[in-house]
Amino acid sequence: MKKTSPTKDKMNVKKFLRDIEDVCAVPLQKSYQKWVLPEYPFDHQLLSLSSIYRKSRQTYLKIGGRFQPRVCSTMRGLSTQDLFKNEIDFTPALSELMWFKDYGQYVANATEMLEALTSFTEISIFHEQNHRILWQLLPPAPKDKESFCRYLNFAESLVVTLDLAMADQIGKKLSTPLERLKVIYRPSGKDNYSEQSKETYRNYLLATLVTTYCAMERIHNDDILNALNYVLPGQTAINKVAYRRGMELSETFTQITNPEWQALYWKSAETKLSHLHKKSKQPILNLPKEVLDLDTELDLALKVFEFYGI
Repeated sequence: MKKTSPTKDKMNVKKFLRDIEDVCAVPLQKSYQKWVLPEYPFDHQLLSLSSIYRKSRQTYLKIGGRFQPRVCSTMRGLSTQDLFKNEIDFTPALSELMWFKDYGQYVANATEMLEALTSFTEISIFHEQNHRILWQLLPPAPKDKESFCRYLNFAESLVVTLDLAMADQIGKKLSTPLERLKVIYRPSGKDNYSEQSKETYRNYLLATLVTTYCAMERIHNDDILNALNYVLPGQTAINKVAYRRGMELSETFTQITNPEWQALYWKSAETKLSHLHKKSKQPILNLPKEVLDLDTELDLALKVFEFYGI
């Protein structure tokens, strides 16, 4: 493994400490204390900053959501979090991070300690909550593998789009350090669509959603923008910006991690989701094989945006 230089190590530690300082400077709203998850890093700050974050927490608790404060590595979090069970594991690390903020600059092995900390503090509660909430909002899923995996990709694309929307609401100044601290997964965009009309911003989010869905369906990168302009005509300027942002999603995730997870777990996931939806009166959501045929799915996405107050 290639080692970084001592100078770069010190710079990384200083940047991490600055990020914590910046986030800790956020004024805390006492009225949201009742929803704060003890020892989850910077939860009170996020609740104070974002109505979307608050809506997610309130909804998750309303559907019986629970949290398990136990050490959870990034890899274990990716492989064992049950997306269909209203229970989320997280590492209770706030006290450790606050100690590191105050004394990390004096620790001889600060770089090693930082690496150890970040190996166990990369679970976004917001992202995990939204997976569970969406099963309550979406229609039932189809049962065959190919159709079910398209359903999962659409749901994941919605969750990712909510990550973007919350980051936009927080703003670039604070979402960037929060993303580096791994309590949220995406920073705010460089564009200003979130500051424009609700209709314009929703059209922009729909474009990021379609981009993400195409990437997860493993459409060739060179074809995605054309597909986006076909599905959402009349907004090519918005689509171009949304395409760039949507394509920031990790290619390792879309090309390897997600397909491998589906190959291993799709059947058990289908069984669990079928049980969750057994009382639903809605028709099954069969996404079209061709992404160019997306239509009613976008109406569903708009209803999700409305639910979150976006």
